[in-house]
Amino acid sequence: MHNLFELSTEVTAIAMIIAGLGNQLDNELTDTLCPESMRNALYGVQTYLERIADDLLSTDDKMVEKKGGAA
Repeated sequence: MHNLFELSTEVTAIAMIIAGLGNQLDNELTDTLCPESMRNALYGVQTYLERIADDLLSTDDKMVEKKGGAA
């Protein structure tokens, strides 16, 4: 389980990764990724976001348990 600061930092990192991937679409065509590398990068972002979502659910479940409520 991560604290909110760690999760915020990870979301910021993903935003920066997406911005970098967006640079692949510029018209300059410099330092572009091959299609396989682009797919791998996007898959990495997808799995990263899924893990963060799982961490958020885990954090929410633990908060509910502390309050004595049902999930």
